[in-house]
Amino acid sequence: MAKYVCDFGEVTSVGEKVIETATTLEAAVNTYSSRIESDLASWTGTAKDSFKTTNASQVSAAVSDLNYVKSLGDFIKNASKSIEELETQLAALSI
Repeated sequence: MAKYVCDFGEVTSVGEKVIETATTLEAAVNTYSSRIESDLASWTGTAKDSFKTTNASQVSAAVSDLNYVKSLGDFIKNASKSIEELETQLAALSI
């Protein structure tokens, strides 16, 4: 029976790197947002309100996207594990 080869360790590593990168980017977004909020402390008026609203919206969108990317990383890791388990079961079959 033909055996398909996949480097499951490498695939799992890719999933972990995707999660790690998304986590790093999320920290950067939060740092950016905190610095913007700090810089806006001395502002007044509608410009401040508008900028704060836009900033909050952009940060929220970025965090939402990064949570999706983290879910993708989890999916990659789980898919790798599931395929490896299935391959092991198939390899044990005697047809």
